[in-house]
Amino acid sequence: MVPRIIDERRRVTISTRLVPNPPPRCRMPLPRARSCMQSNLEISVGRQKIAACLHRPDPGRSAIAAPVVVCCHGLTGTRVGSSYRYVTLARRLVAENIACLRFDFRGCGESDGRFEDVTAASLQDDLLAVMAAVDHLPNCDPTCVGMIGSSFGAFTISMCANRIPSLRCLVFLAPVADPAALIARDMNEAAWALVRKQGWIDHHGQKLGAGFLDTLPTENGPARLAPWMKPLLIYHGSHDHAVPPEQGQAYEAVARARGVEAKFVSVESGDHGMRTVVATEQIIEGSVAWLRRFLHPDLPVKAS
Repeated sequence: MVPRIIDERRRVTISTRLVPNPPPRCRMPLPRARSCMQSNLEISVGRQKIAACLHRPDPGRSAIAAPVVVCCHGLTGTRVGSSYRYVTLARRLVAENIACLRFDFRGCGESDGRFEDVTAASLQDDLLAVMAAVDHLPNCDPTCVGMIGSSFGAFTISMCANRIPSLRCLVFLAPVADPAALIARDMNEAAWALVRKQGWIDHHGQKLGAGFLDTLPTENGPARLAPWMKPLLIYHGSHDHAVPPEQGQAYEAVARARGVEAKFVSVESGDHGMRTVVATEQIIEGSVAWLRRFLHPDLPVKAS
């Protein structure tokens, strides 16, 4: 599947070319990218389109194919991210010679579809379609991928990790580990009766459909991810009442049990979105350093 790239300078739609054998990764320190190329993409899933945005280093400054970080937003989020976090992160990653692909799941943001029709299965289909498109991104190394997941986006990554062999490292932000437990906590008899009557329930201003609730996996995210666990950095607000910190700690525990490096960072006084200047800067700086370490292991570690 080849994504379409919209060249904003010429206002036309062009297609990427398939590169069957991308250039090998350099085994020496890479020059810092000084400019960021940004392109809008459309990725097909059936008859619908996923809206995405690719940030990548200027190929005119480096012939090395860049590792790729894929950002997966939460259930009612968008590819911009909480506090514009994904946009800032993408630009910072390009400065480290790492490409970044942000996208809206179907039913969210600018992608096709209705939020009411979103299910856990449709989210997984979307992510796998995006990962297939990564194989054809220009000047990018599809064999070296990092992923960032917020809330239910982290759960979606966990459910798909067994089909992403190029995955090298992970960053989770307030990750959902056990969605069935959260639904059981939040949905009383009256809420279920309303869903049965009208087919949806209000979830942060969006219609969360009965299909999502009825088909929600009972499988635990950390257990599903465990066999394919990669080095994992977790940020979780200490005052997150939507997704308690224990859900993030469950991922850390599974990673450590399997001997995989993991770090859990409690963001003090943070809610589910961790929307403060201090929290945003903490998350951006830490995430860039973590991803750089595992996607560009030959570069010297920066002094903190």
